[in-house]
Amino acid sequence: MNHTNTTLTGPLSDIRVLDMTTAWAGPMASRSLAWLGADVIKIEAPGRPDGWRGFLTGGAAHHYPDLEHGARPYNRDLLFNTQNHDKRSLVLDLKAPHGRDVFLELAALSDIVVANFTPGVLDRLRIGYDDLAEVNDQIIVVEMPAFGSTGPMASHFGMGKTMEAACGMADLMGYGDDDRPVLTGPAILDPIGGLNAANAAVAALELRAETGIGCHIEVAQTEAAAHWIGELFLNELGGGAPQIKDGNRIPGVTPHEAFPALGDDQWVVVAARDEQEWQSLCEVIGRPDLAADSELANPDGRYRRKDDVESAVAEWTAQRDKRAAATLLQAAGVPAAPVCDGADVAGDPGLVASGMLQEITHPEAGTHIYPGLAYRLDRTPGGMSRPAPLFAEHNEEILSEMLSKSEEQIAALAATATISDTPVIKPTK
Repeated sequence: MNHTNTTLTGPLSDIRVLDMTTAWAGPMASRSLAWLGADVIKIEAPGRPDGWRGFLTGGAAHHYPDLEHGARPYNRDLLFNTQNHDKRSLVLDLKAPHGRDVFLELAALSDIVVANFTPGVLDRLRIGYDDLAEVNDQIIVVEMPAFGSTGPMASHFGMGKTMEAACGMADLMGYGDDDRPVLTGPAILDPIGGLNAANAAVAALELRAETGIGCHIEVAQTEAAAHWIGELFLNELGGGAPQIKDGNRIPGVTPHEAFPALGDDQWVVVAARDEQEWQSLCEVIGRPDLAADSELANPDGRYRRKDDVESAVAEWTAQRDKRAAATLLQAAGVPAAPVCDGADVAGDPGLVASGMLQEITHPEAGTHIYPGLAYRLDRTPGGMSRPAPLFAEHNEEILSEMLSKSEEQIAALAATATISDTPVIKPTK
């Protein structure tokens, strides 16, 4: 199909995507396709907008520019606006009269549908793969359930934190003085699932180019995450000892830790993986006594005396700016990096120069720096060019230009609440 996106020049500029996703994982998948140039139509229900639009009357102040909710907070939330650039917005109630009919018309002219609902939702709405294939045998449907569509956990709701625990990742992390598992953060599983789904969609496009027909794809997000720790699974399945939970430390590499740097809550990470790096580290921090200590001449010895080693490194780093310390160590061949916070990353000149960070102006959120994606193509670069859409911003454009509906037909859809310009704000009890 040819649905040229004239805004971007990415390799998917002739591909149209219907985005039925919410939160992070699903929007990350469709955002990746938009980054590659696809025309992505984000479809939200009036009564159930994307959850990352936040509370419709305003939520936590730090989610909004200048800490202000504004007249329409759902158009200003930083979470939504970060994950939905270069998409168009259509607000469509699939349960309203003609809602399903409109969706089927869209699907007949599209290439990919992405959804991250629990299993069975699309089928219950009668827009599952079999339904859509009847109107478009080239359609590719990508579903992203947390735990897959089979098995005892198929119906379980998933989010980043719960999936990280369920896939075994959290059990591998912790501290030596506390047996409790530790999560890496709020949602590391989401981008993993999103990128896997985008990859699967592109692979399906290649398959379609050969066969002429579409397919149904399932990306179970816990399974997508499991391969990140596959070697640890194999170790225990093969009878190996479980991984030691010891914070940032790992056997065989000492030091391997975050050390305090000059300033409040400033840190630099340092590692010495072999004898050369160890000797270079000792030279940089001015500790020839450690370099000459026979007990520290091998990784096992350094691990046994990790407290002594780490104390010496910390004494040196605490007197230096984190970037300066990392630069000195890197120059000597010792792996090191400053621990950057959000402000550090947003101001990184290298990320700006590479195009990873880009300034975009949103009509209601203002002008801000937004993160791109880590891959850039040469001849068909793709990238970011438009801000995330306002709620229902492209209703008429999509219905009139894509589906050739008249003003009267669009008005009729609005009259039956099949489409809407505003979200339905439910009264609080």
